[in-house]
Amino acid sequence: MIRFLSVAALLLAAPAAAQETRASANAKLDAEFKQSDANRDGFLSRAEIEARLRRMKVAGGRTLDPAQARRISALFLARGDTNKDGRVSRTESRALMGAVFARYDSNGDGRVEGAEAQQARAAARAKAGAKATR
Repeated sequence: MIRFLSVAALLLAAPAAAQETRASANAKLDAEFKQSDANRDGFLSRAEIEARLRRMKVAGGRTLDPAQARRISALFLARGDTNKDGRVSRTESRALMGAVFARYDSNGDGRVEGAEAQQARAAARAKAGAKATR
């Protein structure tokens, strides 16, 4: 689940004081999907996901290293490809984001506000740290 939340952090990367609604998250996701679908077939392959992750800016304006991009793209495909056809459709991508959004929206009001996003990220970091010490 921690890695799942790491993917979420990349997709729901709003400033701490900002508010994200399900509609705004879906709009961002649709734009990301369109930019990532290099061959315009309506699906994301692992290679397309990985290529997009390599270009995506993360904390501090840096990009992911290639190993991180490979791991996260594999995770995204494993979680998102619910029909196991080796690619992620827009519908599958939206379903994955819906689950992520629900996880971040701790009070269930249909919005992810800065405090909720910070809380989810802190919980993910704490859980990852606990896992690393095992």
